[in-house]
Amino acid sequence: MIRSIILIVIISISVIYLSVDLKSPEYKDNNTIQIEIKGAVNNPGIYQINRGSTFNDVLEIINLNDNHDLSSISLNTTLYNNQLIVIPEKKDKELISINSASIEELSTLPGIGPSLAQRIVYYRENYGSFLCIEDIKNVSGIGDAKFNKIKQYITL
Repeated sequence: MIRSIILIVIISISVIYLSVDLKSPEYKDNNTIQIEIKGAVNNPGIYQINRGSTFNDVLEIINLNDNHDLSSISLNTTLYNNQLIVIPEKKDKELISINSASIEELSTLPGIGPSLAQRIVYYRENYGSFLCIEDIKNVSGIGDAKFNKIKQYITL
């Protein structure tokens, strides 16, 4: 009698096990994994990628913002299912000295091209060093709007 019950239980468990839908989400595709990307990206979210993909592979499909910092991330790291990746942002921005920067350095500022950079250099050579960063608005072509774009990137 006990053997019959054990046999029925074993058969029942076998039938239940074999009836599991192998197409269910957890068995759907063993060749892909899902990862979540956050941080310094323009399109955070969940991505489905091929199993065995590295972070370098993911760089081809995500859109990093201008303030990303990949210096602490190993590009050859193999990613795993349900991994969360937070792309860090640059912490320390190197400020550009408006009293000593070259035309090339000044040209890296947002909205400042070579011609306007030349005017900045000309101004400081002819009128002396800037006494505060707001003094850069004395340069022809730099008004409040342009100053607001560059003020976080400049120093004396």
